[in-house]
Amino acid sequence: MRVLDAALLGREAEALIKEVSTELPSDVLAALEGALAEEESPAGREALRLIIENAAMARELGVPICQDTGLFTVYITLGSDTGIEGDLGGELDSAVTRATMAGSLRASIVCETFEGRINTGDNTPALLEIEYGGGDQTTLGVLAKGGGSENASRLAMLPPGAGAGGIADLVTAVIEEVGARSCPPLILGIGIGGSFDRAPRLAKAALMEPLDSEPAPGTAALARRIVEQVNGLGIGPGAVGGTVTCLGARVRHEPCHIASLPVAVSVGCHALRRKTTTI
Repeated sequence: MRVLDAALLGREAEALIKEVSTELPSDVLAALEGALAEEESPAGREALRLIIENAAMARELGVPICQDTGLFTVYITLGSDTGIEGDLGGELDSAVTRATMAGSLRASIVCETFEGRINTGDNTPALLEIEYGGGDQTTLGVLAKGGGSENASRLAMLPPGAGAGGIADLVTAVIEEVGARSCPPLILGIGIGGSFDRAPRLAKAALMEPLDSEPAPGTAALARRIVEQVNGLGIGPGAVGGTVTCLGARVRHEPCHIASLPVAVSVGCHALRRKTTTI
């Protein structure tokens, strides 16, 4: 059995947190550059130009891409016959603290959430998702998600017969309502099935999938339909109007109860900050 030291995972997470805070993933940057070439609105093109320029400055200067450095979710997929030794939660929180202090990240997390709202001061605690992948490799990924995009995310329990059209219409309605205040152009994670609690986790995890990778089997047509409908809203980059409101969508789905169709929409802003490494 392979045993991973929790301290090692903490160090890997710290490195990723520092990187995602200052450098856009290459696929997201490529999508923004592609949108700049396709956008029909002069105001939309200018918004995209500024977004791309901001990303370049953040990378060159080593400063956060956005003042909202977000809430950190750590995704660990364990390989077969692999375990973890040590205090994983403690090591990950220490990693967040070190990265926050080293990178001058804004303290954005509060405890006592319904009364007092006391800032923890170091962006802890991190959120942790662990699953068993069944393969030989273990991966660790970090997603940083700001308040604007998180507040725009939604969960709905659709009629079981809603189908692909109902799902696409739901996503379109959500973005019509909140897309302008979510820092478009957006990247959308869609979670379908599972249960009331599983669908949002699927949707958020879908944001970890690169835009230049093949969509999960059977999801490409729905993802294209969602992107087309959302772009038809005309919200545009920076919400100044235009033809590119959504850079891409990724869909994850699971079996669900015959009487249910949970659908979650996890909204990612144009500064979608995520990276995965193999341990």
